[in-house]
Amino acid sequence: MDQEGESPLLKRAESIARDILSIPKEEEILIISHLDADGIAAGSILLHALLDSGANPCLRIVKQLDTNTIEEVAISSSNFVVFVDMGSGQKSLLKKLQDKGKKLYIIDHHQPEPPELKSEINPHMFGYNGSNDISASGTAYLVAKKISRDNNYIPQLAIAGALGDLQDRGERASLIGLNKLIAEEAEAKGLLKSKLGLKLYGFESRPLVHCLANTIEPYLPGLSGDEGASLKFIKSLGIDPMKPDGTWRSQADLSSSELRTLLNGIIKYLISQGLSSKEAESVVGTLYIFPNEAPDSPLRDAREFASSINACGRLGKYGLGVSICMGDRGKALEELKQTLQEYRKTISRYLNWIQTNNESIKILPYVQAINGGRVVDDRMIGTIISITYSTKPFSLEKPIVGFAMSSDCVKVSARASPSLVKKGLNLGSLIKEAAEKFGGAGGGHNIAAGAQIPIGTEEAFLQHLNELISKNIGEGHVG
Repeated sequence: MDQEGESPLLKRAESIARDILSIPKEEEILIISHLDADGIAAGSILLHALLDSGANPCLRIVKQLDTNTIEEVAISSSNFVVFVDMGSGQKSLLKKLQDKGKKLYIIDHHQPEPPELKSEINPHMFGYNGSNDISASGTAYLVAKKISRDNNYIPQLAIAGALGDLQDRGERASLIGLNKLIAEEAEAKGLLKSKLGLKLYGFESRPLVHCLANTIEPYLPGLSGDEGASLKFIKSLGIDPMKPDGTWRSQADLSSSELRTLLNGIIKYLISQGLSSKEAESVVGTLYIFPNEAPDSPLRDAREFASSINACGRLGKYGLGVSICMGDRGKALEELKQTLQEYRKTISRYLNWIQTNNESIKILPYVQAINGGRVVDDRMIGTIISITYSTKPFSLEKPIVGFAMSSDCVKVSARASPSLVKKGLNLGSLIKEAAEKFGGAGGGHNIAAGAQIPIGTEEAFLQHLNELISKNIGEGHVG
């Protein structure tokens, strides 16, 4: 990244911050952000900075930026609206708000459509990749730093947001690009520690059995969600899961030899479940720890922090997610622990349904899909396809798409592997093209995308997407 005084990206961040600070204090600033971990973190970063500056912000979390959201914003009393983690790819929708005289700001990292706005900041416009260099929360942090001097907490939110958006794409699952610079800044302030370790839930402090059973991302087939199977697995490795006093052992209680045995055992187990050796070894990676959080807190590990606020968003508990991001460690943290249990149970229920309903799975030559219909909540379909992508019968050799019925449309979520992106796949543009063909709308990143399409068009959409992918990367062609 260029020096601060020379970077066009930072100049844009400063320009937008200065413009926002010039808004009269009595005017409400409406922040609209997405319900996933990155969106909630990004919206909370901006809320934190604006409150600190003495402004009058209001944060609203939404499932998607669609005509319904635009209609509601259009009739609101807010004349100043900031779209966070959305907006760059939906400018045609925003025109109605501009026509009503509302002042709009966009803080986004998805692939943008023209025209570029002076009140818009998006890493793609400045030569960075919004899929892995910086997320919406990192972009919001660049703006927030120019709005507020109180930056002692929000770098952590930027890191959690990036991890929630799966931007740990460096060697050993590390952050790269601008995310890496934010992480280094946080480490210099004592807000972050990083080290290599097993990317298991609560591996820092919780009992080994709970670590395996409660790990959802990465998904451990046959172990995730099953304490009995996890206990049996640990014993099968020759590791005693109990201390002499009858309490559970954690990572700290293992010898270096036992740790190696556990690591090798998990990798061999995952390979036996159909994962490639590379996929299995990805269970080891860079751990990002927030040292100011309690050792037994679900917020101490940055990936768990991200998963926690993602759970709040996916279950519709937006206020809880924002409260956690704003620093509530009292009642909100207790409620969060219950929410995480509900989240894991919900995911397990959906995964079991998919495994017992083969008709929900469709495998085409260039794409594979899960149709959740009205069974899978449309807020959860993205999480479900992310978890199942590396499990049987799916393959990382082709993108995965998930469908779930919403009230008036079908929600589409799609994921691709880094190797497909290297071959030239741009999932965001292909999903956008396919959705528009059937009267829908979509977009996103080269590696992850989403759309809304009319009910009943799922099959035709999937077939057309299969053709588009075939032309994009099929038969050795790179688009």
